[in-house]
Amino acid sequence: MDAIKTGALIAQTRKEKGLTQRELAEKVYVSVQAVSKWELGKNFPDLSLMEHLSDALGLTVSELLAGERGEQPHDELVRDTLRLGEEQLRPKIKRWRELFITAAVLLALALMGLAGLWVDQHTVKPQRETILEEIVLTENEQAMVDLLNFQNGDYSYLGMYNLTIADDMDGYRIAAELWTHEGLKNSWNLSNTKFFRENQSFSREQLLAFRIPIGQGEGSRYRIRFGSGTVSGFADIFDSVLPYLDNGSTISYASRAVVDREHGAVLMELGLNEERSGYWRTQILGTTNDPQPGTLREGTAALILKLYWN
Repeated sequence: MDAIKTGALIAQTRKEKGLTQRELAEKVYVSVQAVSKWELGKNFPDLSLMEHLSDALGLTVSELLAGERGEQPHDELVRDTLRLGEEQLRPKIKRWRELFITAAVLLALALMGLAGLWVDQHTVKPQRETILEEIVLTENEQAMVDLLNFQNGDYSYLGMYNLTIADDMDGYRIAAELWTHEGLKNSWNLSNTKFFRENQSFSREQLLAFRIPIGQGEGSRYRIRFGSGTVSGFADIFDSVLPYLDNGSTISYASRAVVDREHGAVLMELGLNEERSGYWRTQILGTTNDPQPGTLREGTAALILKLYWN
């Protein structure tokens, strides 16, 4: 089969029928460029289009294949047609094979990923650090908490954390520490928690919450209470704190904390006898962030809530 002869026959017959290349292209559902390449002998029409092309031009398939009018089917033409069909089909088969292999590889990777995810979710992984992550409330939840925490002129700060316990941590203790411009002045243990891992209800993920009422309360004396669970410590019995409760206070707290094995982690710092009042979130990662001597102004103090490794 000769692509140039077939192309010349297509061009001649198209013109005889008064068709443009675009009109012929629309009849056989191909592009104008495809028709142009046929007529120039650059490409041979796909065998799957021969029936539509012969109907559009009023030629037989044999005439199109041979490139001559009046051509009758014979063995050589049939062999050439089969050979052409194989040549045209080969790149398509190769392309489909590549697509099939690509799809199979992607499917295998997806299955491996899902299997890895399942194993990851169902395998107990080593937990080397004890980590606290702040529980962030929605705007509506925070508004409700603020409403409940403001009573009789006192405002209570509510701190809530998700506590992830390290594998070798047997417990923790919560302490309050009073720092002045001279350094650490006093400290109080507020709670001491021991883990019993043999207990079937033990969970590495636990909730840690504390509530700090701050305000005038009854009379003129400020009341400050640190509490965790059912154990509470009352600052109004801590004589060393009282001189610093005359003016404003500031609160800064950790949104995330890694509990250092030696120094613990700061959960919240209450600045006492400050000239301003307010709340700040700080990033405290694995360090104590304790005030150093000389960093606090004389006459002010910092009351710090810390969680220590036990």
